Amino acid sequence: MNPLIIVDAILLTLLLVIGVPVPLCFAGAVLVLMLFGDLGAATFLIGAGYAKMSSLVIIAIPLYILAGGIMSQGGIAGRLVDLADSIFGRTRGGLGIVVIIATAVFGAISGMASSAVAAIGTIMIPRMEERGYDRGYATALVSASAVLALLIPPSASMILYGWVTGTSILACFLAPVLPGLLLCAFLGFWNYVLTRKMKLIEPEKVSGKEFVRQVASRTKRAGFGLAMPLIILGFIYGGVTTPTEAAAVAVVYAVPVSLYIYRDINWRDLGEVFWRAGQTTGVLLVLIFFAAMLARVWTMENVPQQIMDGFLTISDEPIVLLLLANLFLMVIGMFMEDVSGILLASPLLMPVMLQAGVDPIHFAAIIATTLGMGLITPPTAPILYFAALIGKTSLGPMLKPSLVFVFLAYMPVVLLTTFIPGLSMALPRLVLGLP
Repeated sequence: MNPLIIVDAILLTLLLVIGVPVPLCFAGAVLVLMLFGDLGAATFLIGAGYAKMSSLVIIAIPLYILAGGIMSQGGIAGRLVDLADSIFGRTRGGLGIVVIIATAVFGAISGMASSAVAAIGTIMIPRMEERGYDRGYATALVSASAVLALLIPPSASMILYGWVTGTSILACFLAPVLPGLLLCAFLGFWNYVLTRKMKLIEPEKVSGKEFVRQVASRTKRAGFGLAMPLIILGFIYGGVTTPTEAAAVAVVYAVPVSLYIYRDINWRDLGEVFWRAGQTTGVLLVLIFFAAMLARVWTMENVPQQIMDGFLTISDEPIVLLLLANLFLMVIGMFMEDVSGILLASPLLMPVMLQAGVDPIHFAAIIATTLGMGLITPPTAPILYFAALIGKTSLGPMLKPSLVFVFLAYMPVVLLTTFIPGLSMALPRLVLGLP
């Protein structure tokens, strides 16, 4: 391998470790290659970055970010929590189940793990602490559940993966769904186990009639928010719109619901949501621009092929190749969030996956679950640290429950998803008629 590529990869890793903003990390890696590499007139790299940024598919991501921001600010997160609380909150450890379900649903609306942490964490962490949950445990559960945003469609991460690899985005949406539901079950089980010895404050019991009344009332209040992902997916899989057009429909739907039905925001608040979504989109586009440039150079230097050759020197058995790919993805997830990880890892690992006989749709589920696990795996764990800021706690109290969720919830799901292709291929085959 070209020594400059090795130095460049080390520099990228070092910048990520010391906490430099991710877009600037990629920019620094590209700048080194342009200054010291034998690229001739490197203006072609600018064209490569611009070509990726100008893709029609990319428009879907800022639109989903905007729709999620509107619904978050517009009260959908609180209504989802209240609905889930009315159903599950009266059982022991029930607020943990509320966190898992509300985060999964909100993640489907926002499409991003960090948005789910911010929206659900600010509501649920204080509420759980009031009922006797340890604050560190509550924060760890929110961060572990937030990664479901990668798995439950419509997911911004799966849009990026499909765009980078040329795989059907519709199929990529469906591939991680069953692993995501399985992960919900594992998280729910370990929530029950870990909360058995906590001195929780049990809410008052209500009659069956009152229970039904509360659930019906809160379902009505949350109904427009719950309908949003169903409308988006219905339009996409019904053939009415493309994923990009469905994202525009989501924004058009979210504005009147938040302004005139929920009435939790006004036009000034809406302007602030647009401003924040614009900031996030700007950062994302800078990241995509430099990541595309870096990927172009690494592809020219045959880095993906050399990674595959390196894996094959260890073993050519598909099982070993898949385990090595899992390890590679987990490490990447530990250092960068899902968008950066997918932009970097997808083109690098695709030759390895094809060598191991893995369908690109199956790989979508593998990369979503494994990167997700990396996002909450100490010591770096970007989502874990972000959740600690939201929960106003330190990593110490979060460490034990986080490790339980990583090794006893995420790890089994990652292995099942990796080695049982039917888990991720069943829905694409059923819905899209794939072979």
